Amino acid sequence: MIKIKNMKVRWREHEAVLIIMIAAIFIAGYTVQMLSLTPQQIKTEYAVDFVRANTTFSYFGRVLLPQTGSILFLLLCYFWINWLIVPRLSSPGKKSVGTFLLAALQFLVIVYLTGPLVNFISFYINPYYLSNPAYQSYIPLTFGSHPQPYKNSFGGIGEAFTLIFAYAVYAGFREAVIKFMEARESRRTYRIFILNQITVFLAVFFAAPVFTSTFHLVINPAYYNGYFAFIPPVLLTFTTNTYVLFPLKGERTFFRWQLTAPLLLSTFIYMLFFSMFLGSDWSIVTLLCCWAVLLFVISPISWLDFQQRKDKILQLRGVEKELVKSKADLQFLRSQINPHFLFNALNTLYGTALVEGSKNTAEGIQKLGDMMRFMLHENNQDFIRMDKEIEYLRNYIALQKLRTQLSPDISVDESIDEHNCDCLIAPMLLIPFIENAFKHGISLKERSWIKIRLGCDEENIIFEVRNSVHQKQENDPEREHSGIGLKNVQERLLLLFKGKQQFIYGIEGDEFVARLTIPKIKERMIKVKLF
Repeated sequence: MIKIKNMKVRWREHEAVLIIMIAAIFIAGYTVQMLSLTPQQIKTEYAVDFVRANTTFSYFGRVLLPQTGSILFLLLCYFWINWLIVPRLSSPGKKSVGTFLLAALQFLVIVYLTGPLVNFISFYINPYYLSNPAYQSYIPLTFGSHPQPYKNSFGGIGEAFTLIFAYAVYAGFREAVIKFMEARESRRTYRIFILNQITVFLAVFFAAPVFTSTFHLVINPAYYNGYFAFIPPVLLTFTTNTYVLFPLKGERTFFRWQLTAPLLLSTFIYMLFFSMFLGSDWSIVTLLCCWAVLLFVISPISWLDFQQRKDKILQLRGVEKELVKSKADLQFLRSQINPHFLFNALNTLYGTALVEGSKNTAEGIQKLGDMMRFMLHENNQDFIRMDKEIEYLRNYIALQKLRTQLSPDISVDESIDEHNCDCLIAPMLLIPFIENAFKHGISLKERSWIKIRLGCDEENIIFEVRNSVHQKQENDPEREHSGIGLKNVQERLLLLFKGKQQFIYGIEGDEFVARLTIPKIKERMIKVKLF
């Protein structure tokens, strides 16, 4: 069973792990270098300049400490940005001017720390800065330096500003993506799952070359060119195939243009874009060979991996749809079988029986029974025949008319045309609009009306509901609530039709109007899993 509760985007965490890994690799590399040097090497490669400058020297104080200090300062600035600045700027709610000014001030401090301060620490091993009085006079209480001959305490400020600004843009992009992913309802968990997989891989992807270069495991530059040119297309091909293309295959043959065309195009684009890292080694032959590897090696491997995890992936793709459907069905069921509705129905039947005898009472009970039967049986299916849905709508309208027929100021006009409606529909997809109309459009003190139109053309189901608008009472508990199930309906529409639907609602004059146009679903479309 897949646990999806509280699944969140882990981009920040994976990035932090990557940064800590890189810092640890650098510090470990500096330490290993110190331990591998012989006393003679330390003397000839490092100590000689300090001896000439009549300055005391120790490898730990003059080399290792400045090296590790630079890394730790950069790590401190990274966490400063991501723990103090970004959360304040990305948190919900309106931001004050002071918030932005404080962030800007911290931004400038970090620029100074990552520029002049880190530069000075990094070049502390150079005795030239310590032995030349002309340059020492420029060193302020806070450190400052520059890789070039030391001029002032702001050396390197431009490079640091560019670096921090670039990271700020990246962090803003990251936060926008995270907010977008966590806010979306449609396949939210599935998309977050894929993004988390990608960020984990990227953390390993960037840590690997840092490790090999720091410990001098691979020196040939051609290795790194090939690494950055080929590994990203492999990742993208694997991800696209496993989570996008292969789940859509179903039971159909693999060799269909709907599958092979996206596969060919995506792999070629990935390889073409990242092949620029090959530099002088780039050639059309190399590009085609790498593309062939993606097609004939990586794609089959990704297919085998998909087959191994097929049930989990398909379950994760469908679980959100089932959760939304279950949530919507529960909401619909509650809106139908709640004390207010049942009491109103029973009171209507009781009042009608007193006035007119048993004919309308029996009719009302029959319609109520048909509706209950529909909810118990038809509502459990993914799709039902359109005539079943129409029958439920008519029973509901007829039952509500029994309640309103004695009031001359209430008009209920329905026009339901079943012609051309030989299609399927998700059960109880239309009833919330009519429920809203009767709930919000009927007033016992004012003239009220409801107009319902339903029909089908060759390609679409066209549905419109209009109702009169009335001022709600101050003590009405539903005053601040929107219509019954509208949010659930929107979620179901998005899951079912993926943007092919047209849904417009709002107040027009003295009426509330809801218009819905959805594509007709044929039985053959269900068999090939187009919906």
